[in-house]
Amino acid sequence: MKFLHAADLHLDTPFQGLSGLTPALQERLVTAPLRALSRLVDLAVAEQVDFVLLVGDLFDQQGQSVQAQAALMTALARLNTASIPVLLSFGNHDFQADLSRWHFPANVHVFGPQVTTATLTTVAQERVAISGFSYAQRWVTTDPVDDYPVKATGVDYQIGTLHGQIGVAGDHYAPFNVSELLTKHYDYWALGHIHQRQTLNSQPPIVYAGNTQGRHRGETGAKGCLIVNSQADQTLQPVFHALTDIEWADWTPTLTSPEPMSRSHIVHQLADQLSLKMVTGLKLVTITLPASLQLSAMAELALNQGAILAQLQEQANEHWWPVAIEQATTDTMTPLFGINATTWQQVGEQVVTDQAVAELAGKLLDEDFLNTALLEDMSPTAWQQQVVRLLNDQYHLTTGVNDDAN
Repeated sequence: MKFLHAADLHLDTPFQGLSGLTPALQERLVTAPLRALSRLVDLAVAEQVDFVLLVGDLFDQQGQSVQAQAALMTALARLNTASIPVLLSFGNHDFQADLSRWHFPANVHVFGPQVTTATLTTVAQERVAISGFSYAQRWVTTDPVDDYPVKATGVDYQIGTLHGQIGVAGDHYAPFNVSELLTKHYDYWALGHIHQRQTLNSQPPIVYAGNTQGRHRGETGAKGCLIVNSQADQTLQPVFHALTDIEWADWTPTLTSPEPMSRSHIVHQLADQLSLKMVTGLKLVTITLPASLQLSAMAELALNQGAILAQLQEQANEHWWPVAIEQATTDTMTPLFGINATTWQQVGEQVVTDQAVAELAGKLLDEDFLNTALLEDMSPTAWQQQVVRLLNDQYHLTTGVNDDAN
C-alpha cells in the first residue's frame, strides 16, 4: 500500500509583511501555494499512490477566491482521471458549517463534522479504513479522540486523520494526547494544523506533514507532503517530498572588512554572498548580522531606517530576496543560580520537547486576541497594542497600582 499525506495547503495565503516586491515576484508568491498543489498531484500520479489524504486547512480562510477554488477542483479532477481516491477534511481556517454547497468529483470523500469512517480497497486488494472529521466552526474545544473507533476487524490497515494539536479539553483546536491515539491501535495517524513537519510517535507513525508552502518568515525550510509506504512487516513508513521552489530562510553572513564597516561594504558583500549561496529556487531570506560586527555611524543609521534592505533588494535576483536585515544582540547573560550554560542546555533538551512546546502553545491560544491574530492576520501594530494592554493589566493586578490615581 502507498498513499500521500498532506495538510495545511492554505490556498489564498496573503504573504503579508513583505515590502518592495516587484510585480513579477508578487505574482510568483501569490501563486506559490497553487503550484505546490499542482506538484502534489504530479507526485501522487507519478508514485501511483492508492489514495490521497488532505487533512484540513485546504484554504487560508473560510471564504475562498475563485482562483483558489478552481485550483482545488482542477487538482481533484486530475486525481479522479488517474483513479486516485481523495479523502479530505476542513480545518479551523476553512471550517464549513454547510458541506452541501460543495460538489466534488466522484473520487472525493469529505469527512463531515462528526467522526466517520470510510473504507476502500487498494489495487493490491488490501482493505483500508480511514477515520476523520471536519471543523464545522472555527474552534473545536473537546477532545475528539473518544469518537474515533478502535481498529476495525476485517481490515488490513486503519488510519486516523486529525486536524488538531496536543492539549487538554477547552483548548481551541481539537486537543488530544499521543497516549490516547495509541489506544486506538491504528497503523498511522495523519495529522494537520501544525506547520512544522514532525513525528510524535515513530511506530505506529503519528505524524504532522507540515504545510505545503511556508507562509511567513517563521516557517523556514522545505515544505511539502509525505509519501507513506507499507513495509514487509506491515508497518508504514513516511518519506518527505518537497513541493515548492520558494522557501523562507534564516542566514548569518561572514563579513570581512576593516571595521567599522561602511554601508557600501555591507551591501556589496551581502549581495555577492547571496548570489553565490542561493542558486536554486527562490529563498526569502532573513539576514542576521553578527553581534560582533562594528558598523559606521552612517551604516548603522541606514540599517535602522531600512535603507540597506532597500538597496539590497534592488540587487536581488530570481533566486533570493531579502525580507529583513537585523543585527544579533550580544548575549551578556550571567549564569543563573550558579548553573553554567552547558548544564542549562542539557536540561533544556530534556524539558523543551516538541510535546511540551505544543502544550504550551495550546495554553497561549486561550487568549482570544492570539487566536484572532493567527486566524485573521492581525497587523503587527495591533499585536503590539494588545500585548501592551495585557501587560499593563497584569502589572495592575500584581502591584495594585492604578494609573488613574496618580
